[in-house]
Amino acid sequence: MNPSNILPKNINSQSKSVLSSPHNIFIFEVLLPNVMTVKITWLGHACVQLEYEGKVIIVDPWIENPKFPGDDFKPKKIDLMLITHGHSDHFGNAIELAKEFNPQIPVIYEMSLYLESKGVENVSGFNFGGVYDFEGIKVALVPSSHSGGRNEDGTVLYLGSAAGYVIAFPDGNIFYHCGDSGVTAEMQVISELYAPNIGLLSAGGFYTMGSRGVAHTAKMMGLKYVVPIHWGTFPPLSDDAPNKIRAKLDGTGTEVIGLNPGDAHEFGPVDESQSYKSFYS
Repeated sequence: MNPSNILPKNINSQSKSVLSSPHNIFIFEVLLPNVMTVKITWLGHACVQLEYEGKVIIVDPWIENPKFPGDDFKPKKIDLMLITHGHSDHFGNAIELAKEFNPQIPVIYEMSLYLESKGVENVSGFNFGGVYDFEGIKVALVPSSHSGGRNEDGTVLYLGSAAGYVIAFPDGNIFYHCGDSGVTAEMQVISELYAPNIGLLSAGGFYTMGSRGVAHTAKMMGLKYVVPIHWGTFPPLSDDAPNKIRAKLDGTGTEVIGLNPGDAHEFGPVDESQSYKSFYS
């Protein structure tokens, strides 16, 4: 029997390569039901949903974006909400979703004050260098090279500096959501401090970095996987970002996972990873 032939289709190649060895067949048969994965679903634009051990995380909750995949994908629960900055295409539906699902919301300090002024609960205001621990999932706020004001009735409100997040799961997977960043030297520091292996990188160009910038970022940070986001939503954003990035990263060892809105991908545990154990130690 070849274990690789009976692996669930949603177990990624990282898990498959470990479990399919003929020498590991007993381990495979015993442990497969307990394999932990992080599931990512792209909900269009920069809106991403992460699921782990029954916990649901949503980043940049604009669920009214033009590429949102439909009512079947509207959140049924949210445990943790992350918002990178105040622009409407990222802040989106944060207030109504927060009031409906009552998640924990760690955001940059000035945004926390704004959310609390709107009656939102469970808000934690922190800043760059800070770490928020959500039931063993560690969240770091990191700089983003972008702006972050919010237009409210013709008045531009300052909701703090634009940010990104590093999200570290106990299974060893560490995600970097860059927000709307352009390429910046700070990404090298983020890589050195937090060692993300998966980049959720804005790739549409014009407002953010484009395919060239994403490829440069992936190489600079040593990312194993890149999931392009913030592309194809509307002009002038690129409508073919994954293929452009894939061509630029050919031969580098970085895998580009091109999702369409509504598509999901699962990342298996990172074997023998020390990254999470040393995260912020």
